[in-house]
Amino acid sequence: MSTEATAPVRGVFSRSEHIAQGYSPGRHATNTLVLAALIGGFGVFLARRAAPTDWLFVPAFFVAANAIEWAFHRGPMHRPVGPRIFYQNHALLHHRAFLHDSMEVAEPRELGLVMMPWYTMLLLFVIASPIAFAAAAVRGWPVAGLFYVTAAAYFLMYETMHALYHLPRATLCRLGLGGPVFAALQAHHRHHHRLERMAFANFNVTIPLMDWLLGTKEPESSAKIPA
Repeated sequence: MSTEATAPVRGVFSRSEHIAQGYSPGRHATNTLVLAALIGGFGVFLARRAAPTDWLFVPAFFVAANAIEWAFHRGPMHRPVGPRIFYQNHALLHHRAFLHDSMEVAEPRELGLVMMPWYTMLLLFVIASPIAFAAAAVRGWPVAGLFYVTAAAYFLMYETMHALYHLPRATLCRLGLGGPVFAALQAHHRHHHRLERMAFANFNVTIPLMDWLLGTKEPESSAKIPA
């Protein structure tokens, strides 16, 4: 099996045909919140006796989460390796549904093509768990608890920001999200939705830290405009 990144072909694509009958974005968001609350609550339980110095690990945990986001997005979400369902759901479905010049959802149900399914969240926490175990070995389980709290909060930040990037401009204006910081982050993600660049650039959806550190950050101005 080839592990090279491939881009879906631009063409006619019906979003509605790929949304499950009876799908509810509210129920999807609720399930995500409940799962994150369970993981975060477990972390709070472990961290209840954390010392003040243990909190110094939180920035490092945030950077680790940013690195996992970058690696998972660049890897199985854009390359047909491992369980192909992540590649199919993201590269072949999400990126065909939302091109760089058609990023907005037309109706709330289309958020089903944006937000991650619950099993992706569980898999990411399994992948990240060695960090928690290492933290527990070095400083004890309260620090591992802080990692789970940070990871749960980071996942919610990812899902929230990704959904916001795909909302209509009028909705964003009503939410007061027309400022330069949000516009820059949205442009970073919009450039990633160019079919010819999606497997090579701008893999961070939240803060483009790893994109900057690892040389995969590209501005929209670098795109070739057709004559």
